[in-house]
Formats: sequence, structure tokens, C-alpha cells
Amino acid sequence: MSNFTQLHLHSSYSLNTGTVKIDDLIHFAKKNKISCLAVTDYINIFSAVKFYQKCIKSSIKPIIGCEVPLIINEGHKLDNIILLCQNIDGYYNLNKILSYIHTSRSSHLGASYKLLEKYNSNLICLSGGRNGVCGISSLNKSATEVKSTLKKLSNIFIDRFYIEIDRTERQDENYYHNNSLSFASDLNIPIVATNDVLFLSDTDYEANEVKVAINQKTKLDERANQVEYSPNQYFKSHKEMLSLFSDIPSSIENIDEIVKRCNFKFPDFKYHLPKFPNPSEKDDVTYFKDCCEDGLQKYLNENSFDRKKYKDRLNVEINVIQRMGFASYFLIVQEFILWAKNNDVPVGPGRGSGAGSLVAFVLGITNIDPIKYNLLFERFLNPERISMPDFDIDFCMNKRQKVIDHIISTYGQDKVSQIITYSTLSARQVIRDVGRVLDYSYGFVDYIAKMIPFSLGIKIDEALKINKELSREYKTKDDVKTIIDLAKKIEGLPRGVGTHAAGIVISPSDITDFMPIYSLEDKNELITQFDKDDIESIGLVKFDILGLTTLTIMDEATKLISKANKNFNIDNIPLDDKKVFELLKNKMTTGIFQLESLGMKKYMAQLQPDRFDDIVALVALYRPGPLGTNMVDDFIANKHGAEIRYEHPLLENILSETNGLILYQEQVMEIARSLGNYTLGDADLLRRAMGKKKQEEMENERSRFISGCRENNINESVSKSIFDKMEKFAGYGFNKSHSVAYAMLSYQTAYLKAYFPTEFFAAALSSDMDNTNKIINLLTACNQMRIKVDLPNINHSDHKFLPIGERRINYGLGAIKGVGESAALHINEIRKKDGIFTSLNDFCTRVSLNTVNSGTIEALIYSGCFDEITNKSRSYNIKNLQKYISYGHKKQIDQASGQSELFSSAATTVSNKNKTNDKISKILPSLNELTKERKVLGYYLSSHPMISYKNELSEMNLKSLLEINNIIINNSKNKFNSTISGVIIDSRSQRIGKNKFITIYKVDDGSQQINISFFEDKYIKYKNILKEDIILFFYGEVFIDEYDSQLSMKAEKVYSLDDAREKYSKFLSIILSSDKISKEKVLDIKNIIDKHDSGKTKVMLSYKTRDVIAPINSGKDIYVKITDNLISDIKSIAGDDSVAIKYQ
Repeated sequence: MSNFTQLHLHSSYSLNTGTVKIDDLIHFAKKNKISCLAVTDYINIFSAVKFYQKCIKSSIKPIIGCEVPLIINEGHKLDNIILLCQNIDGYYNLNKILSYIHTSRSSHLGASYKLLEKYNSNLICLSGGRNGVCGISSLNKSATEVKSTLKKLSNIFIDRFYIEIDRTERQDENYYHNNSLSFASDLNIPIVATNDVLFLSDTDYEANEVKVAINQKTKLDERANQVEYSPNQYFKSHKEMLSLFSDIPSSIENIDEIVKRCNFKFPDFKYHLPKFPNPSEKDDVTYFKDCCEDGLQKYLNENSFDRKKYKDRLNVEINVIQRMGFASYFLIVQEFILWAKNNDVPVGPGRGSGAGSLVAFVLGITNIDPIKYNLLFERFLNPERISMPDFDIDFCMNKRQKVIDHIISTYGQDKVSQIITYSTLSARQVIRDVGRVLDYSYGFVDYIAKMIPFSLGIKIDEALKINKELSREYKTKDDVKTIIDLAKKIEGLPRGVGTHAAGIVISPSDITDFMPIYSLEDKNELITQFDKDDIESIGLVKFDILGLTTLTIMDEATKLISKANKNFNIDNIPLDDKKVFELLKNKMTTGIFQLESLGMKKYMAQLQPDRFDDIVALVALYRPGPLGTNMVDDFIANKHGAEIRYEHPLLENILSETNGLILYQEQVMEIARSLGNYTLGDADLLRRAMGKKKQEEMENERSRFISGCRENNINESVSKSIFDKMEKFAGYGFNKSHSVAYAMLSYQTAYLKAYFPTEFFAAALSSDMDNTNKIINLLTACNQMRIKVDLPNINHSDHKFLPIGERRINYGLGAIKGVGESAALHINEIRKKDGIFTSLNDFCTRVSLNTVNSGTIEALIYSGCFDEITNKSRSYNIKNLQKYISYGHKKQIDQASGQSELFSSAATTVSNKNKTNDKISKILPSLNELTKERKVLGYYLSSHPMISYKNELSEMNLKSLLEINNIIINNSKNKFNSTISGVIIDSRSQRIGKNKFITIYKVDDGSQQINISFFEDKYIKYKNILKEDIILFFYGEVFIDEYDSQLSMKAEKVYSLDDAREKYSKFLSIILSSDKISKEKVLDIKNIIDKHDSGKTKVMLSYKTRDVIAPINSGKDIYVKITDNLISDIKSIAGDDSVAIKYQ
């Protein structure tokens, strides 16, 4: 191996250009016997840790570097330089340079001479090649100006500055190369050869061009004349470079020189814990132990438990934590959790394996007693496997930022940062992107992309194996092959960067002592340049500060409850409450954490849970793995009496809680300990090995387990069988600690719903005001529990939903589409200050018409907000709205200028304080107004288009959507054909292949909603009657969609109301009361019937006395086509109760 390498190389982490993947680069180096590699991405070292670790593993010398813009004069296009780290001190200086560039908020991202003068030590500088200080831009500068720049850099990087030359056959290359050689000679600066590498092979040039086009949002054809890049920017070999620079042999020799000078090495691994702000005079270890013992003592004083058992467990955990050096970590987590609890920020009971720690429980980090639920500390922190403990903590979604702000305040802005994430070009997305830049039609590209199975993390090569149609298209169609081949080359490359949803890092000193900071320009945020895995690799501590909406709901509900019940505490509720389990058994779980999907409701109905452990198990079971193996069905069958056979008596105590099944990872560990004589630490290693499925490792563990069982006198055939089952179920096993913690939230939300449904739903509705689908589901659930949600009311509604009595909720103004939070809060402020609004005109004179604009007022009118204070229809108010606004605007201007209106007087002025108009008779909304109401609320609230037809629909004997939903949930049928009625409230199209699509309609019948899919042939056939907000009848197969757990139908037929009447009605009954009957009325009715005689429905005309109903003989059978006009005209003569359509 030689010391030759390419010193100027962009990996795929340069984002805008470069297709070199780190793994591919390492493989390339090993294959070509290259002993050293350098990566110099543009203004970042995102890949530094990954690159370094993989190089060291492969015995390759890593050089960490970066391409950095140099600020010479503000306002000019910047030239780039390359900085290479000679050692760890050079790395620290590069961190400082990059961090300053990203935090300076300068109009240009770049390094000034002053910055380089301060942080140049142990950095080698190259002039940057084509895009550098004596590259293409030098042709537009004087020689004096270029020399001045080179001199300054040479004086800063004394004996560490090189003029870089790359020969890649790009435009004007020879001109600036000649200049560079001249400058080098004149200034006595050494020359080094590079190749500005963007890809490993010259065949990857097109892939790089595609990546550039994707990032620039252009077509590949539009880049045909670009001069930025050339096919020669591949990783040229030593031999090729020798030939290319045969006239300047020193430029190749200097590569070797630079490689020898660069000897970067990350420090030996150790954890860099932040310094805990210890409030005592004790050391952290002593303070930690005292806090744990005090916490346990308090808990034992409040409960009658086996004190020895708890104290022994606590001592074991304390010793492990102290021995591993993590006492301060627990104290740090405890500090910000206790701060949150003391500052009205709700905290979750626990999450992940951390709930298995008694130390975490007594410190207040979790709310789960691990001994009570048989949780294992070793699952969280294994003394046999040194790794940083990792608490993921849930906080109230709305107050999570308070905790982050507190952490920043406690440890300092320079020591706390959010963490970077990389979005990558996934299989489907990369095919779409490649197809777009190659200018293929959307339909064709979509057709290919849709053949990639919808599976998280799937690769194109996997899809080609799974989908035979995709494989066939790839093999037989050149265009498909072109797209896929290019897509495969850039699949998985980083596409952009973002902020980790929950992670923050706290360092013991300035973060830039460990890694550089990066700036997200679009968000004005600063984040780390290393991702969470790399942060942990260099020993820094990551904390996941997660936001959980459920905690927000529980917090809001508890505060509403405490207004009448001050002593209520959600943490003190019994866990065996019958009312809660009845709620679950009856599938009333909408809004309940983890249990509200239709699939979960189905299993809830079958399981009939009656203990907390059932909820814990369901949370663990309702995942793809167990669902695919029928574990749920077995669990349910065993609970209801199926015979359970334990292969050995020791298993019963371990598996009885899960009805004989291995469900939890902790059970695998317990089996290994109880039967195989493993320590719990070793049992955790076994669990991990089973998850990785490494054959050699598993055979060793199998032998060890069987040997341990032999020591316990367990038959070998039995031990082998047990190990096989452990191995099988370990892949599906769930972390019980996490399941218990989340089941606790499930139970607590169920308790709130069972005992305080009004407060619970008010809080739940308020938490999802921006999510129309959630609002709809919750309103439907309110209806099912007989909780009335009033229309929004301009004089009573708050920004949020609020309970206003037993089973009654006031609609939140903030949930109306078109009414933002600022407008809602402003309206409440004005009402609170000056009294209720007396009219729409009064409203427009008092609110700020900038904050509450005409669009907002329209939405308020359509929602019914003004129904209570106006005797006009909503349509009338909309029609006259501009008059009210103009009047209000004028009055506000007059008031601001101190003038009063000529026509106002003290005699006519009325105080608004607590005074409304006289009682106003309510005007029911028309069908058109109902449609507008639905569009701003997402739901028919004041009425429903189907209510007017309630009796007729009842005659049809159709099942409601709620009834159909319950049939499926109760498992009597998974899918079946049915006819349903309802009104379309939304629609969307979805492509399913080349020039193929389905149209999905959301249909509402007043009890629930359903998604109805129309394939193209059905859509074309029925599209003329598929209109919103009119009653339609749909026939097809109903089922629960596996993807989104929504009630769905594949439509076969559609009927309008008139068509349904024609097809299914038996006769039209007209009954005239004896006190109303007359020859004239009969004649009038006959005339009406004659106008509708084109139909097939028979008319049965009768008269009614006090005692009997008798037919009226018309002399011949009469048939009509039933329409709403016909019904309305007859009712106008004979009365509302006189007409009925009979279907049976």
C-alpha cells in the first residue's frame, strides 16, 4: 500500500453534490489497496465519526477535512479553501471555524482571515482547486490581488499552505492552472495535485448530475451545457494521477508529505457527562445515594410492602449505577423532571426500559414501581454490557419547550443543542425524483413508484425481488430500467438536514469542544453537526425530551375536574375499577391512549379485559409482528379457557400473566435465569443475541442454556423445545417496562373518560383543534356517549372547548376553520372587557377588524356563532356582512378621532354589559347553510341532511354506519356486502398504476363516517350523481382498512334518493283525516299525482276516522315517481303526517 490518496473529496454528505457513500468509499479503498482516505465536505463534517470509525476498523488512515468558503471582500462571490486536520488540536480548531461560520449570521457563510488567524493551528490549508483562491475566479482578478490572497494564507498557515491543482478538463482550466503554477513559483508555495472527487467511478457522473438536478429542482436536459462538473471527477488511481501530473512530479510527492503530516485520532472513548448542579455540599455519588434512600423511605412509609425486598433491590441498583459511573446522569434527569413537575409541566409515568429501574422510581423519574410489575433493572442497565442509560421522557406537548428552556438556562446556551437528522432519498421518493429530472411523465413515474411495496426502509433491490411485476417491467422496458438504475445509485443518499424531534445534547463544556454547530437557514435554528448515534459514539449524552399530546389532554381534563373536585389526583385512582373495564369491554375507546384504533377495539371486544395486566398485554400485542403470528388470537383464546400447557412447572410462574405465551423480553430473561442458570445480565445479552439472529452466537447460547437446564434436572428435549420457543418469540417480544408505562396512560385516560366524560372530551377536543379528522371522531364519540356539543356561540364560546354542565360542551372558537387562535382570544378579550355582543352589527363595531377580518367573520357566521343573537338567517348575514363591517370600521375611526356619530345620543345608547336582545326565535339552517357549517366545522353539528328523512330511512331497514362498524368489531363478520346511506363530505383521488386511479369519498350518515373507494369504471359510471351533501345510497363490500383502521367500502353501485325510492319502495301511503277530507282536496291531490305519474310506485289513498282507516277507491291503480317535490306538495294539502313511503 502507498500513501497516495485523494485529498479533495466530497462524500454524499455535501448534500448538493457528490454521490460517494462512506461504506462504498471504504470498500473501494480496500479493493484498490489504498491505505489512506480523506473526506472534505462543503462547510460540514457530518460524516466525520462514521468515516473515522469505519476507516479504523478497516485499517485505513482517516484524514478529516472540510471545504470552507473564504471571505475576502463582503459582497463578492466567495472562493473556497480546503482545511485538513493534522491532529486532534487541528480538529478542535476546525470545529471552532465551522461553528463560527454557522453562528455568525453573516450574509455570506465563510471564514475571514481574522477567524483563520485565530484557529489555524494544526490545520493544513489547500488553495481549493478550481473553486479556490487561484482557480476559475482568479481569471477575473489582477495577479496582484490573487498574490495578496495567497500571501495572507501562506502567512497564516506557515509551512502548511499548498496551491492545489486539479486536472478534470473543465472550462478555462489551462488558463488558471498556468497562473497557479506561476504564483507557486513566484511565492515559493508548494503544489499538490487533487481531483475534486465527487464520485468513485466515471460511470457515476450521470448519477451526480441527477442529484444536482434534484437539489436545484431542474431537469437534466437543462444542465446539458453546465460547466461546473466533469466526468473526470472520479477517484483516480495513483497511476492515473502520476500520468496526469507527470510534468509536476512534486505535486504527487506532496500528497505523500501531507498524508504523513496528518495523524488525526479521536481521543480514547469515555463518557462526557455534563456537570450536575449539585445543590448540596456532598459529592454527586453520596448525594445520589442519599436521594435514592430518602425516596424509598418515603415510599415505604406510605405503603406496607416487604421492606427488605425493596431495600435489597435498591442497593443492587445503586451499586451498579455507581460502579458504572452514572450517578450524576440520574441526578441530571431527576433535576429537570422534578423542575417540570414543580412548574406545572405534566410528565409521563415512564417510557422504554427505564421504567424497570427502582432507582428511577424513587427519584421521581418514573411513576412505575418495577417490583410491583415484575420489571427487570438489567433490561435497562446491564452490568455485563457497559452502555449509557437512556431515559426517553414524555412531557406535555404544549409545555415541552419550557423544559428545554430550563435545561439551557441551567447548563448554558453554549453547552446545550438540539440534534441534527438527515432525510434520505427513500426508494419511492428517489424513483419519483429521478423520473422528474429525466422529464418522464408524472403518470409513468408514479406507476413505477407505486410498485415499490409500502414498507418502511425498503430498498429498490428488495422491491425488485418482492414485486414480480416491477421486476418484469425492469427487465423488459428500457425507460423503467434507466430510471431504476439511476435511482439505485443515489438511493439512500442524504437529501437534507433537519432537527431531531426530541433529542438534545448537554456537554460538560462548550459543545464546539466536541463537534461543530450547524445552521438551519430556513428555520434560523442551530443544531449539532453529528447525529444522535455519532454523538453517543464520542461519549456525549443525549436526552430525549418528547412531547405527548395525551399528557396535555390529561392535564387539561384534570384542571377542569379540579374546579368541582379539588382533591382529585389521577395518580391515586384504583387500577381495578369495574366501570373502566366496562368502558373497554364495550369498545368505547375513542380518545383513549393506545386503544382507540378500530383494530384495537375489535380485540378489546374479543378479549373482554378485566385486569390491568390485560391492557399491558394488548399494548404489547398490537404490533405487526405478533399480529402476523396470531399471538393475539391465542392470547384471547387462552384467557377464555383454552387449555394452557406449560412444558415445565417453572414456566407457569413466568408466563401465567400472559396466558402461557412468551410476550415480553423480560420473560425471555426470566426463563434464562430460572431454567438455564443465567445471571440477569447474561440473560439480557441472550435476549439481544436472539434479536440479532446470528447463527454462531445462537448455537453457543443454545448449548449454554441446555447445559444450565441440565443442572436443574430439566430433560434435554424439553430444554431444546423451550429454547426454540424463546428464539421464535424473542423476535416479537416487547419491552414490558414500556408496555406497563403506556398501559398506565391508557388506563388513566380510560378512567377520565368513564368518570368525567364531559371534561375529558372537552380537553381532547381542545388538544386537536387543528385536526379536523380527530375532531370528527371525537364529536362522533361524544354523540355515542350522549354528550351534547353546542354550536359555537359568540357570547359563550372560548378559544377552547369547555364543559358547561352535565354532559354538555361549548364548542371552541379555535376549532372553526378560518378562525385562528389570535382572533378567538381577541374576541374573548373584548367580550370579557365590554360585555356580551348584542348583534352582528355590534360585534363589527367592537372587535379589531384587522385581527378579526371578513373571512374570519364569515366562518363565524357559517358555524352558527351568531344564531342566538340575530333573527336573520346565516345567508342573510353573509349577504349584508360588508355593510356591517363598513359601519363598524367607520365607527371605530370616529371613536379613535374622538368624534361621535350624528345620529347617536345618550338616549339611544345601550350598555352591552350583560344585556342581549329580546329572545330571538331560532331559524333552522337550510341545506346550503348546513353545507357551509360542515365546511367550517368539519361536521354537521346543528342538524344533518338525513334527519328530514329519518322515518323514511327507518322504513328501508338499512343499518347505520355505527351498527356496521360494531358488527365488524364484534367479529361476527370481518367483511360483508351491504347497502348504506349517507352524504358525501369530502373526496380525493389516488393513483394506483399507470393511468389508473381510484377516487375515495368520505361519507357521513350522522352516526359515523366511512371511506368509499371507486375504481375508474365505477367512478365514470356514477360520477354525475356523486355530489356532496345530498343523500346517496352505496352498495359494496364493507371492511376495516388495514392501513389506517378506518371503516371502508369498495363501491359496486350507487343510487340517488329518487332512484332508491323507485327501486325499493312498495307503495306510497296517503292518509287523509276525516275532518280534513273533501272532494276538493282529493281532486287537488289527484292533480299533484298526475304530474308525477311516470314512476313505478303504487299509491295507496286512504281516509282515517277516529276508529278506522279505510281505502279510497280511485277506480284504477295509480303509480307515481316519488320525489321530494311530490311529498312536499301533498303535505301542504293533507298535513305533515299524511304521507309515508312504505318499503316493507
